[in-house]
Amino acid sequence: MQDSLVIVLNKTSDLSKRAGILNGISDSYKTSDPDAMQKFANEALQSAKKANNIKEEVLALQNLGTSSIILGNYDQALKYFDQTEQKVSKLNQADQNIQEILAKTFGSKGIIYSEQNNYSQALHNDFKAMKLYESSHNEVQLSKIYNNIGVIYHSIDDKDKALQYFLKSYTLQKKIKAASLGVSCSNIGLIYLDKNLLQKAKIFFDEGLDAFQNNPNSREQGELYNNIAQYYMAKKQFETAKEYLLKAEQAFKSTEDRFGLSNTYLFLGKIYYSENKPDESLEFANKSLTISKELDLPETTVKSEELLSQIFDKKGNKEQALIHLKNYSSENKKLLKIENAKERIRTELNFESEKQQIEQKEQTNREKIKWYFGLLLLIIILVGVYFFFRNKEREKTILLQKQLTEFQHKALHLQMNPHFVFNCLAAISSFIMQNDKEEAIKYLAKFSKLMRLTLDFSKESLITIDKEIESLKNYLELEQLRFNQKFDFKITKDPLIEDDTALPSLLLQPYIENSVIHGVVPKEGKGMIQVKFSQTEESLICEITDNGIGIETSKKLKENLVNVHKSMAMEISQKRLETLEELEKKKVNLTVTEIKGENNRTEGTKVVLELPLEYIKD
Repeated sequence: MQDSLVIVLNKTSDLSKRAGILNGISDSYKTSDPDAMQKFANEALQSAKKANNIKEEVLALQNLGTSSIILGNYDQALKYFDQTEQKVSKLNQADQNIQEILAKTFGSKGIIYSEQNNYSQALHNDFKAMKLYESSHNEVQLSKIYNNIGVIYHSIDDKDKALQYFLKSYTLQKKIKAASLGVSCSNIGLIYLDKNLLQKAKIFFDEGLDAFQNNPNSREQGELYNNIAQYYMAKKQFETAKEYLLKAEQAFKSTEDRFGLSNTYLFLGKIYYSENKPDESLEFANKSLTISKELDLPETTVKSEELLSQIFDKKGNKEQALIHLKNYSSENKKLLKIENAKERIRTELNFESEKQQIEQKEQTNREKIKWYFGLLLLIIILVGVYFFFRNKEREKTILLQKQLTEFQHKALHLQMNPHFVFNCLAAISSFIMQNDKEEAIKYLAKFSKLMRLTLDFSKESLITIDKEIESLKNYLELEQLRFNQKFDFKITKDPLIEDDTALPSLLLQPYIENSVIHGVVPKEGKGMIQVKFSQTEESLICEITDNGIGIETSKKLKENLVNVHKSMAMEISQKRLETLEELEKKKVNLTVTEIKGENNRTEGTKVVLELPLEYIKD
């Protein structure tokens, strides 16, 4: 094909046609010679510029970007793809071919960012490509982009989302009979294996073997053999596992894939160790370690060092065992930093996803309200005065629902207020400065979980009582860390309360916060906060008691301050209760009293909140 195109090229003097032929020649070298691909793409670019043919210029830039990816020059590739985007903006956006070019550009940028571990940007570009391919119903490219997204989520250990997109890719690949079906089967089987769903994993591994029979791919088959070996290792069928690992070794050696070999040798080392064959285990563990160090593979290096320490310990060589144990500890610290970075990326991606979902839900709610308003207006016109008062009542209900939603959103913003966030981050920073990494990680995990729970709850008007208890526990543990264990707490639930018993989301934390900040923290000595849930036939009772300084003393302390902070959270919570009471037509009771002891001495504060008994509907 290349020779025939060169013959046609030599007979063509028209610059636009020459640019098109040169782009075709460049593309034909994609799988064989990236240097030649780049050479002809550069010639195509020059011809297209002289002919002022923007479309061929765009295709030349794409070929230059693709060849740069293959050659490993990612920064240069990104420059070419950025230029492609700029050029495409000058073309007809309604043209389906132009949309395909743009989608391919986004997909290529996604690959680059993924290779550079910039997963946020990788997903951003892949999702843009996905939308374009979905709108054009390009199932071939969609199957590839779904797989790429799955690979990114798998890279940051988000197995559930990875599985979601791998399955999407798999479904399309089966439909179009794609050559890459075996790869998807291997990926899906590995995730099921990680989830300990061995039977499901085996089904996909077997299908992957069948797929590679029709479309051989030595490197990907090697990965599948490694994955199947792990399945048999989990089943303690070591001889069968070794058979697949030897097949993997052969496949990886045929493609000079040393990355895959590092895992193959590690698995063989583990098997021989389990079979009490330390000499054979030592040979393969050393092979794995050598490759993983040369390729800078932190996870494999850590596992190899750990295995070597165990082998030498079993052989009675305590000196070598200690050396490798120290190496394991050192490498594990590096790996922990990588895992922490992945966790941070997952948190950022989840936050962005949840933020978009909240915005979409708010937009949907606004559209619904507009639609209902239009419908109500039409009813008033058609039915007249007879429905006038009824419509007024309905408008009032909608207004109350809107107010309730607004108060719920305000409660969310207050629970994620900068003051609390900055205090938490300052506490984390303090732990880090004190080199207390365990406490820093512990605090960060709890802080991340509280933020995630708060965002989750903001989407729902009601949450189950167990979820509320989980959130309150997480919040109080954070405050314990923040105030250096200044207080203890206890949360109890009456066993008679059903699991699907519900209460309004984001409602109780302001009262708990009040007990912490204005109750037990100013108190001398250790504080105690108790939260108790009980129920009557019609009501859910929430009691919050503390042994703090009490309401009156707290008010006096506030009066002595120059800047008195007014609790917006308490005010919004009160308005939410009033709106809920009016909307549900059920009584909501709130009482706040001081606890008195002997000689009328203040011993704390008690808050009792009585809510209508409600349940989460399936």
